[in-house]
Amino acid sequence: MAPTKLPLHADEELGKKDDDHRYAAAGRFKPFQHSAIHRPRRIFFLIVFFVLVYQFFKHMPTDLTPAVERYNPTIANPRPPNVETARAPPQLTVPDQAHDALKQSPEQPDSQLHGNQQSYDGKIRFQDLAQSLPSQKHPKNQASNAVVFAGSDLHCISSLIPLACRMASQRLNQVHLVLLGKDEVSIEGIKQVNGVKDSECSMIWHDGRPDHAAQSTHARMERAVVGGLRFIQDFIAPEVIITQNQYLEDPFFWNGLSVHKYESGVSHIMLPTVSENLMWIALLQSNALKAWNEIQIDMVIHATQSSGALLRLIHSLDAADYLGAIPRLTIELPALVESQLLESLQSLKLKQLQSHITLRRCLEPRYMDAADSSLRTVESFYPLNPSTTHLLLLSPQAELAPSFFHYLKYNVLRYKQSPGPDSTSLGLLGISLELPTSKPSVENSPFTPPSTSPLHDGKDQNTWKKEHIPSLLWQSPNSNAALYFGDKWVEFHSFLSSHLVFEGRANSASKEKQISKKYPAFMEFLLEMMQERNYFMIYPSFSRHAALSMATVHTEMHHLPEEFINEKSHQDTDGDDWDLRSSGSSESETFYEMPVGRDHSLTPLLDTFELGLADIGDLPILSFEGRTMSTEELAARTKSSFESS
Repeated sequence: MAPTKLPLHADEELGKKDDDHRYAAAGRFKPFQHSAIHRPRRIFFLIVFFVLVYQFFKHMPTDLTPAVERYNPTIANPRPPNVETARAPPQLTVPDQAHDALKQSPEQPDSQLHGNQQSYDGKIRFQDLAQSLPSQKHPKNQASNAVVFAGSDLHCISSLIPLACRMASQRLNQVHLVLLGKDEVSIEGIKQVNGVKDSECSMIWHDGRPDHAAQSTHARMERAVVGGLRFIQDFIAPEVIITQNQYLEDPFFWNGLSVHKYESGVSHIMLPTVSENLMWIALLQSNALKAWNEIQIDMVIHATQSSGALLRLIHSLDAADYLGAIPRLTIELPALVESQLLESLQSLKLKQLQSHITLRRCLEPRYMDAADSSLRTVESFYPLNPSTTHLLLLSPQAELAPSFFHYLKYNVLRYKQSPGPDSTSLGLLGISLELPTSKPSVENSPFTPPSTSPLHDGKDQNTWKKEHIPSLLWQSPNSNAALYFGDKWVEFHSFLSSHLVFEGRANSASKEKQISKKYPAFMEFLLEMMQERNYFMIYPSFSRHAALSMATVHTEMHHLPEEFINEKSHQDTDGDDWDLRSSGSSESETFYEMPVGRDHSLTPLLDTFELGLADIGDLPILSFEGRTMSTEELAARTKSSFESS
C-alpha cells in the first residue's frame, strides 16, 4: 500500500491536530461544479412585462380626437342631484341597508358603452332613488293612501303633472310622481319647464332612472322599470298607479309596468284621454280609485213601437266618452214593432256601440198587467258582481250629454266605493241623471228643489258658487235615466218576488197608487221598497243651471207604458192629462225640457261649483213628497225600518 494512502495514526495526547486528515469527497473543493445555491430567475418576469407592454400598444385606440375636443359638459356633468331631495327631511332618507340594496349590483365596466349607442346592458344601479324614499319600508296589510303617477316619456310626464298637482292640493291622498325614462333632464329642469312651484304643488318627486339610462338597451330599461317600481312598492305601497295611454309611452316602460302589475297586483289606471278632461279624478280617494277598472255599467232601454225617440237616444249614447270601456246596451222590444224601427236598427252606423248592442223581443203580443210588466223590467238585468256591476235604466224619450258616463263613474266611485262615515245610516239606491220638473206622484205637482239658489235671488255669482250644493237625496225612483246599484237591484229582485208571493197580484193591483201611470209599473214597487228600507237616490240639482244638464226627457213622442195602454187613452184614473202641450201654462212649464249639455268632460261642472260634489252626509234629504227631512227624522226612520225588518 502506498504511504500516502496509509492511515495516519496520531496520538491525541501529543496535541496532534487532524488537519492533514482527508475528508470525504462531498466536502472537497470542486471548482468545475455549479453551486447548489438557487438565485431568482428574473427572466420570467421580464418576459411577462414585455408581453403586457405589447398588448397595451396593440389595443390602444388610434382614432381618438384630442382630449380638448373630446370634452362634453353634458356627459362630464350628468343629472345634478335634486335640490329638494338633497335637503329632504330625515324621514325621507333611506337607511344604509336599504341604500345598499338599491346599489347591490356592481356596475359593469364602461367598456360596454360606445358613444350614444343604446347598447349598454350592465347591472342596474339607482343613483338618486334612495334620496326620496322613506326611511322604512311600508308595513304590509296597512293602507297607505298613496297614489303614484309614473311615466318615462317627458311629454307624458308633462301631461300628468297638472292632474297630480291638483290631486296633491286636495290633500285626500299622498301623491308621488316617479320618472322611469331615458332622458337625462333633471327634476328641477322638468319643474321649470312645466311651471311647477313646490309651494303650489306638494307632491313628492322620485328619480327612478338607472345609471347609463341614455345608453341602455330596451331590455335593461325594462328591468330598471320593474326594479324601480319594486322599490316604490316596498317603501311607499301605492294603492294605485296612474299612467298615460299605452300608445303614448315608451314600449320598455309599458312592458316593465305590466310585469310589476302581475307581481304586485297593484291597481293601474291608464288615462284614456288628456288629463285636463279628467280633473275630477283628483277629488277621489285612493280606496275609490282602486276600483277604477272593476266598475261595469250595463245599459238597458225598454223601447216602444215607434223609432224616432229611440234612435235619438242611441246616437246620444254613441257620442259619449266611455273612458276606454264601452258598456253593453240591451234594447227590449215589444212584440208589435214598426218595421221602420227594425230597418233603422239594422242600418245604424255607430262609432262605438256598433258591436255592443243586443236586441230582445217578446214572442207574442199579450196584455200585461202591472205585475207582469214589473217582472219583465226587473228580469232584464241581473249583475254578475253586485258590488261592481250596475244598471243604467233608460227611457226612449231620454237624451244624454256626452259627459254623462264621467258623471256616473265619478259618483259611483265616490259614493259607492269610498263611502264616508255618514253613509252608514243612508241606503243609497242609485244615481239619477235628470232632475224632473214635476213630482212622479199622482198629483203631478211641480217640483222645486229646496237647495236651489238661483242667481236672480239677489246673490252675485261668486256667492252663489260658494253656497250652492249641486246634488240632493230624494226618496223617489226614476225611470227616465237612472243608474241603480247592482246590490240594490238584487235586493229588488227578492223584494218583488216575495211581495207578489205573499200579497198576491190582486192585492197589489188594488192598493192605492203613489206613482202616476205616466211611469212604468215597476216604480210603484220600487218606491215601496225605498220607503220600507229608507233608501234614497242622488239627483243633480245643478241641471237647472246653465248648460250642465246630464240628461233631458223629450215629451213630444211620449207613449203610455204598455201595461196601462188599454186603460183610458187620454185621461187615466188619476186624472192625469197626457197631452201636456195642449193644457194650461202651469203644466207646460212643469214639463219644460232643459237643453242637454254638450261638454265631453266634467270640467265646466267643477268650475261652476266651488264646493264640488259634496259628501253624502252634507246633501239635502227630501221625502217622496219633496219635503226636507232633518237628520233626527232620518235617524228615527232608519231605526224603525231596521226594527220592522
